[in-house]
Amino acid sequence: MPKAKIILLVCWTFTLGCQYNSRPTAEALFHQTTTGFDHYDLKKPDAKYFLPYVLEEISGMTYYKPGIIACVQDEDGKVFFYNHKTRKVDNTVRFAGSGDYEGIASNEEKIYVVESNGHIYKFEEAADGKVKKLKKYKTDLKKNNDVEGLAYDPLSDKLYVACKGDAGLKGNKKKGKSIYYFDLDEKEIQKKNAFNISKKNIKDFLESYKDFEYEVKRINFKPSGIAVHPINGHLYIIASIGKLMIITDRKGGIKATIPLDPRLLGQPEGICFAPNGDLFISSEGQGDKGYILKFNMN
Repeated sequence: MPKAKIILLVCWTFTLGCQYNSRPTAEALFHQTTTGFDHYDLKKPDAKYFLPYVLEEISGMTYYKPGIIACVQDEDGKVFFYNHKTRKVDNTVRFAGSGDYEGIASNEEKIYVVESNGHIYKFEEAADGKVKKLKKYKTDLKKNNDVEGLAYDPLSDKLYVACKGDAGLKGNKKKGKSIYYFDLDEKEIQKKNAFNISKKNIKDFLESYKDFEYEVKRINFKPSGIAVHPINGHLYIIASIGKLMIITDRKGGIKATIPLDPRLLGQPEGICFAPNGDLFISSEGQGDKGYILKFNMN
């Protein structure tokens, strides 16, 4: 083929490719981050930890003690204390039988685990590595609320409870997805301190920052994990369905939305922070080993 024709073909192919790729990708749809919330590069994890097969369906985690991440999986009432420095499980404790355990939180002494039906377990790790002072609380949350996330708030000494299912309580209908407070003194859900994240809230936020057209119907957000940032105090809520992280203030005001790359996090279910702000997100293994990605705080 003559050289001139080769050059023409290359130029035509490049031009066509640029036209084809000019349309925003699905990832770009949600890549809206306000100034001050670019602490993590969620496209480039700083470490990846493959978990033992027993944690293939890891459903929640919390930063327990230096180097130790406490994990639960959604079928068995056990907590696995994973040492991310040695990449091994240091200890395993049983607090209940089989169930659907979706979230875990701690305040360095007490450990809290929530089931999808809203039941909350409280206990401590004894010196012999077993469970002590075990308590179980039934809340106003039910199976239809489909609880997925739990986080301890040191400022209020309460728990944030994130629901993937129905937003309302006791038959009351609400749009969107709700985050509730569980009062550790009263041992009950505080309805007045709940906030709701609706599709309209997300749409309004995106409208404020968008620089291209997009399809509103593609917005989907069903929380699978929640954590309180140890430095800025904001809530970081992830969704496996929707592959999105939303950052809010304590009243639910959206501050940023950041996409979660499905190639890195196939089924993101757990989120927690180290005291220095380093971020950990876990994913179920989907037939292989579950894993945790670490993102250093910039």
